[in-house]
Amino acid sequence: MVGLRKLYLSANRLRKIENLETLTNLTVLDVGDNKIRKIENIDTLVNLEEFHAAKNKLTVLEGLSSLTNLILIAVQANFIHKIEGLENLVNLEELYMQ
Repeated sequence: MVGLRKLYLSANRLRKIENLETLTNLTVLDVGDNKIRKIENIDTLVNLEEFHAAKNKLTVLEGLSSLTNLILIAVQANFIHKIEGLENLVNLEELYMQ
């Protein structure tokens, strides 16, 4: 699975993002509609271009600063009250929040 480029894990009742460290070729990660409270364990996904985490339980948008290839972040329908570490995301074109 090391060559996997797109991973869709929506609506699986996930509470954490974990065990993805070896999927360094991922360009799309969708963990929307779960129960995730914190963005973590994805800093090795350096080729990630799209991160979808809408409809979770996030309160802080963080943990993405090393993912400089990100073009799109979709985190709408969460409880985000703080944003940290987006300064390095020079390729970011789309940010969806609500």
